[in-house]
Amino acid sequence: MPLRCPAGATRAAQFVSYTSSITSRRIPLRICSSCRARLSFRGLSTQSDRRRPTSLRYQLLADNLPSRPHKYGLQYPAKAVAYYATNSSEPRAPRKVNEMLTPRLVILGTPGQRRSVDPLELDPMNKDQLDGLTRALQTFEFKVEEAEVSNEILLFKPESLRVSKSRFEQVLKDLDTAFLGPQVKDYLSTTDVDIAGGVSKLRKAQALNLVMRQVWGVRIDEEIAAEMDVIREKELKFERMHLFFMMMEGGDMLQKLASRNRTRIILNSKANTVVLRGTKARIEHVERQLRDLPSRIIDSEVDISALLRVGSVTEAYMPSISRLTSVFLDIKDEKLTLHGLKPYGPRDILDAKRLLFNSTDLHFRQMYSLLGETKLATPLSGALYPIAEDQTLPWMYRGREWCRWRSIRTPRSKTTESVEDDLSPATSTPLLNPARGDKVGYNDIRSLLDSFSTTGSTSLNSADNTSKELDTPATSEESEQASTSPSSPTPSHIPPGAEIQTDYRAILGQILHSSPTLPKIREPQSLSDLFASNPSHVLCNSVPKVLDFLSALNPVTYKYDFKILLKFSPSPWKHPKNFELLPPVEMELQIKPDTNELQALKVAAVENHSIVDVLMPRNACDLRFVKRTLARVEGKTKQVKNYIRRAKLDVLGEDRLEAGETLEFNLPRWMVKDAENVDPINENPDAEDRYDGLSFNTDPSLGTVPVNYFFTGLETRSSTTFDFDGSALVYTKIEAGASGGSYDEVILECSNDQIEYLTPLEQATIGREDEIEEERIRQETLDELMEREAKDIEQVTRDMRAKDEYVQDMLGGPVFETFDREEAKRKKAEEKRERRAQRKAEKLEAEGLEQEAKAVTEDGLEISLGAEKETESAELESGATTGLEATAEPGVVTEAGNIDFITTDPSEAPTADLENQNYEQDTLDEEDESLKPSGASEAAKQPTGLEFLYGEEEEATTSEAEALESQSYGSTREPRNNILTRKTKADDEESEVISDAVFQRFVHTARKLVEAVETTESDHERVTPKRL
Repeated sequence: MPLRCPAGATRAAQFVSYTSSITSRRIPLRICSSCRARLSFRGLSTQSDRRRPTSLRYQLLADNLPSRPHKYGLQYPAKAVAYYATNSSEPRAPRKVNEMLTPRLVILGTPGQRRSVDPLELDPMNKDQLDGLTRALQTFEFKVEEAEVSNEILLFKPESLRVSKSRFEQVLKDLDTAFLGPQVKDYLSTTDVDIAGGVSKLRKAQALNLVMRQVWGVRIDEEIAAEMDVIREKELKFERMHLFFMMMEGGDMLQKLASRNRTRIILNSKANTVVLRGTKARIEHVERQLRDLPSRIIDSEVDISALLRVGSVTEAYMPSISRLTSVFLDIKDEKLTLHGLKPYGPRDILDAKRLLFNSTDLHFRQMYSLLGETKLATPLSGALYPIAEDQTLPWMYRGREWCRWRSIRTPRSKTTESVEDDLSPATSTPLLNPARGDKVGYNDIRSLLDSFSTTGSTSLNSADNTSKELDTPATSEESEQASTSPSSPTPSHIPPGAEIQTDYRAILGQILHSSPTLPKIREPQSLSDLFASNPSHVLCNSVPKVLDFLSALNPVTYKYDFKILLKFSPSPWKHPKNFELLPPVEMELQIKPDTNELQALKVAAVENHSIVDVLMPRNACDLRFVKRTLARVEGKTKQVKNYIRRAKLDVLGEDRLEAGETLEFNLPRWMVKDAENVDPINENPDAEDRYDGLSFNTDPSLGTVPVNYFFTGLETRSSTTFDFDGSALVYTKIEAGASGGSYDEVILECSNDQIEYLTPLEQATIGREDEIEEERIRQETLDELMEREAKDIEQVTRDMRAKDEYVQDMLGGPVFETFDREEAKRKKAEEKRERRAQRKAEKLEAEGLEQEAKAVTEDGLEISLGAEKETESAELESGATTGLEATAEPGVVTEAGNIDFITTDPSEAPTADLENQNYEQDTLDEEDESLKPSGASEAAKQPTGLEFLYGEEEEATTSEAEALESQSYGSTREPRNNILTRKTKADDEESEVISDAVFQRFVHTARKLVEAVETTESDHERVTPKRL
């Protein structure tokens, strides 16, 4: 169809010869708005903003889903240097068996303490250019635009139409200077003034006179003095701090003053002056407002000597802190003065103090290691691709160029893989596993995470430990200890009885690199070129197609958990001498978002935080493996109760969330290095909840030490859990404010409860994918040979049966009568063997339960050993197919506490014994409950939830007689259940430990997750028609 308008022809002409190789760019035909002609090519036109066509099962995902899921802020080079595509719509060749090689890992950063991100370095600028730029930014003058001439001319209209002669001439002069003749004539043409001969024949002076007298109706009044309404200028001198508050929030205060008083305000930051242009009365009113500004400024002085001892306060972050908090910072030697403006000055000063502490980028008890994945025999090459994700990163990492290193996709190697050796010797030396002596693989991530010891880091000098933050290799002794006992429940420095929790998790994201000397060329290069500049690293949680992938999963529950996470660090102002030796603390508040009701509270100190980043350049995202060891901190204290009550944590309101500056926690003594030298917090000896932990613990190592903490950040977390391959996949929407950013987090958790039961076969074969594949091929070949032999035997048997049938038919006797009887006996024997094998499998599953029962009944248990043989012989004679039966008499209990059993199978006897023992224990418990007074059960109940935070605590008191009675009953029952109690506690501790087999399956699941997210087809690709 021919185009009928120039506009449609112009838009379609540049795309007529356009042929795209990417099928996702094809869209349905569009209609030209001018000529209604069909346009077949979209080209570079902007796609309309639309909602996703498919519905989500999870409401939180639907609210945060972008309208264009294929665009995640990724900026790729305009000119492709090599073919690289992760689009699932592109056809991919099927992988062969020998091409699916297990990847190996290259040590890119030796394990050591986490290094701070280098501060942003500003480019040098000429002083004249900087002064000119400053004046241009801080001068309130408008520029006339062609499309807004009418509105700009109206700004010159006097407020009062009766003016003096001097004022009339002044307005005419201002109009003549600000506008051109055609602009004034265009304005006249839009009015209702009738002009003889037309507007085009008028001169500029005549047009301006018509605008003043006829259009606006301005009249000259001789009685008005020229001093009252003539526009004049006045220059005011201020300090630089005062100019900062005038320009706060983009100069909103000056803009309001200028609009309300019809006065032009010009701010010159070079000369620290403010020029006012307006009438005399207006200038006087604006001057009074500006002179009153210094009286509204409040200041606070902070000693930063403790921060300078362990870190550095970078002046490059000061402008960002001032811009985010509206606080003027003044640093002199080791003193920092913070100036704020009322009425929000105290709050802004606390925010600036918090951002100043975070700008030091101290990582307490954190260790970091960087690995790179490779599957090729040739050196791995790639390119740097810039990632624009400023809003998802904290404020310190914004305003710079971050890049992700991605490899160039090449045909997979069919030969044996090898680790890349293209790196320089300083960074590419492969880390040897002390246990096996080979190079690092995915199986060694567990040893890397466990090798980071907190005791080794805290024993170092504080200056060397925090200020330097160099990457030091792990000692061989620590690695050997971690490799020999990776599944130890607690490290050696943690005393028995300490309440700790260790969890492993994998986080999806993109590892970004930034450095002033980073190569800017978009060409293939090796990792040695990338790490030659020693770049900084940061994790970006933005992952392409992750929301489309989650929308296809089944959530464990359709309700999401809403939590508020408060982060605390040891206060350098309360403990200036040794605050770097104290662990950080996290307070987690679980809140019901519909009613803003506090449901649960959890306070924990971070004992150890180990990070292993794995670069996966062949995939669309990377992996971060994290191990965190948390120690429980008592949350039911008066200090915590008052802190939560004073905090503003109303998630239903429109006000921002706020928390107090400091809070006191009672830390376990074993977590505090050199606890005797911790400075006291309160000199009042009668303070409540001071050393309550020491009075209830007989072991001095399990006591508590009061430590003052400084609030460093707050974030809200809305999360839901999905099921991915038997593991818990948690999606969390995190809002951390203007300084922390807003981002999505996808975490794969490793837990014995959430991962499916590992069979003995999986425990023996997990982590050996290559050997399993070779064994499978060998087994298939063997099965084919056995099947062929079975067919030959079956054919011979059929021939023999046919021959016997022919002989019996000729003799007139029964056919195969003897053979059928023997066949029935053989089937019964096979069924019996299957039942025995099933019972043995059940016995292996209940092995832990049998050991408990045998330990309880080892003194008086009597089992009939000959019953099994008699039963088996009876079954062989009678041909019965029923299973073994075990009977017992639970009601008969001897004086010595022994239980008599009548059983036919020793594997079932312990189970029956345990059931009878539990029945007896339940009977004794019921008798004890009946003997207790009625009020004892109510007093024994512990408060659940956080009722103590908003109500009075009820203290349960018991009399001495009740205490003696409870002790007497406990002593009578102790010989019967003390063994079971010890066994149960030991089993609980072992159940919390992540075994090597479970962790390897967790790592395998994390790698599958990366592949699954990358191969997910987005909604845009599903609704777009494919190219024929």
